[in-house]
Amino acid sequence: MEYRSNSLYIGNIATYALAERFGTPLYIYDASVIRAQIAKVRESFAGLPFQPFYAMKANSNLSLLRLVRGQGFGCDAVSPGEIHLAMRAGFTPDEIWFTCSNVSDADLRAIPDPRIVVNVNSLSEIDRCLALDLPNPIALRVNPDVGAGHHADVITAGESVKFGIDLAEVETARMLVEDSGRTVVGIHAHIGSGVDTPEPLIDSAARLLQLATSFAQLRWINFGGGMSIPYRPGENEFPIADYGARLSEIAAQFLRARNLTAILEPGRYIVASSGVLLARVTTKRISAGVEWVGVDTGFNHLVRPSKYSAYHHILNASRGTAASLRESWDDSIARDEVVVAGNLCESGDVFTREGGHVVTRKIDRVNVGDLLAFCDAGAYGFSMASHYNARLLPPEVLVDGDDAQLIRERQQIDDLVRGMA
Repeated sequence: MEYRSNSLYIGNIATYALAERFGTPLYIYDASVIRAQIAKVRESFAGLPFQPFYAMKANSNLSLLRLVRGQGFGCDAVSPGEIHLAMRAGFTPDEIWFTCSNVSDADLRAIPDPRIVVNVNSLSEIDRCLALDLPNPIALRVNPDVGAGHHADVITAGESVKFGIDLAEVETARMLVEDSGRTVVGIHAHIGSGVDTPEPLIDSAARLLQLATSFAQLRWINFGGGMSIPYRPGENEFPIADYGARLSEIAAQFLRARNLTAILEPGRYIVASSGVLLARVTTKRISAGVEWVGVDTGFNHLVRPSKYSAYHHILNASRGTAASLRESWDDSIARDEVVVAGNLCESGDVFTREGGHVVTRKIDRVNVGDLLAFCDAGAYGFSMASHYNARLLPPEVLVDGDDAQLIRERQQIDDLVRGMA
């Protein structure tokens, strides 16, 4: 992503050209960024016997799934629907793990192939897998008592979380599986999303390695995902090479001695920085001395600012310079200070928030009709979108150099009532 003659380009295509062709609001993903992130993962963990998986809940568009699979990834799915999408994208059953979270019997019966690993979240889920006589291999998701993440709602291990078998119950879980005549083929921990330092990930990995000594017939240790990306100007990249080196130092010898394969399952790290949500400015107003800018999208398309007070860098795609980009931001340049709000009938539909409060953001001079780009929106953007206020879901486009491919059509008004009586 770069500015050319003050217009924002993704790949070799101007965002104004994409808006003219596909309309707004519009999700745009840059294939080259996804490939670059995948290369970092592969290089950083090359010291391990290693199989990368993609946590597809971050973004489950079929074209992105195919791109990731083409780079040799497996797939972590968390619902029967995600399994269906993964298989439609070409992942084979032995490349898919189904990570459970309070799943129903119907969810378990819907697993379409006996080769898919069922990664259970509780003793109760083990009981139900056995009662249903599921033939699938069983892995255990463990709570390693180490949690981390960018917000309390995305910390998935430690105290007061709904995920993982407690350490005190792991031996009971192993016995439940083995007493049924089966074996535990994998152990797994995922401690949270948006983790910005390797330390808690290494602590979790060390606990998994210690647990693994009690399992005679393991095939995999799944160290989870959670690696963050920078969202704000001045934030550092996640030190993935350091993480890989430290994980290799504590795990490589053990894994090779036991003929085990390490799995890591990044999602956000792979796709977040590839994506922007492009919207058009529809309104400007002054309220209590503060300038408000309204756009033709809302938290129904990008909920993270409203749900987590998450920061997404906002660019005026119609006028800006390299100094506007997150990576090369120059705060000394005079800019408009505005609140950016969406088009939903909801006071919380504001993209510029800090700690739950509405704040202004510096953006290059904004006029009605300009295009704004909400950056780093490739993960947990479209995948968390909704029809709130009976607003339609936006299209998605994949840019690869000079080519722009529509990978999800814009919804039409009749899609709102499809399936209703």
